[in-house]
Amino acid sequence: MKKVELTVKERESFGSPESRRLRRTGWVPGVLYGSGDSKPLSVDERELRKVLSGSRGNIIISLTFEGDKKAHPAILKEFQPDPVGTGLLHVDFLEVRMDQPIEANVIIELVGTPEGVQEGGILDQSLREVSVRCLPADMPEMIEFDISALNIGDSIRVGDLTAPDKTEITTDPEMGVASIITPTVLVEEEAGEELTEEELAAQAAAAEAGEVAGEAPDAAEEAEAGEEQESE
Repeated sequence: MKKVELTVKERESFGSPESRRLRRTGWVPGVLYGSGDSKPLSVDERELRKVLSGSRGNIIISLTFEGDKKAHPAILKEFQPDPVGTGLLHVDFLEVRMDQPIEANVIIELVGTPEGVQEGGILDQSLREVSVRCLPADMPEMIEFDISALNIGDSIRVGDLTAPDKTEITTDPEMGVASIITPTVLVEEEAGEELTEEELAAQAAAAEAGEVAGEAPDAAEEAEAGEEQESE
């Protein structure tokens, strides 16, 4: 696992106003969790972004508090981006012991172009991370799998992935990871004789007019028949 160093400050003030003040000055509020008490801290946002952008997977972060030479090995537990801006609202670190196993999610990196995709199929990746257990120093940044040989209809499961040395994949081995599916062809239906509401209304009006027009001759015939009876 990749290792980086990061200097942080211990926070003595808490609450939303203090967090907003920190963000305005370019610092991100956070917490270091571990076996003992949690430690509130703040970290320079620019330095934190370098750490986040410099790695695609798990990394060991050696946290050092200002004024303290002791390093705290940790992994990034969670960070919260600003939903309406480009900044970071909060970050959590988890302190680890280098001699004790940890469990963390690792990215699945699919490499190669499947034969099925070259024939018109579509790659559908349903799982992008798996849980891995190992010592912190052995935690991989990602797990690669070559999908070049996959044809349309083929699929891979978690059990098909190869765990790196000294690691164990703890995700259900039967869980699907990716498959090559047949593209769905949309066939446009031919226009039928279905009428619009306006056309239906016009037909109804015409039919009603026809019925009324058809009643008039019947009435005239009845009147004429009546006159003939009187004359008789």
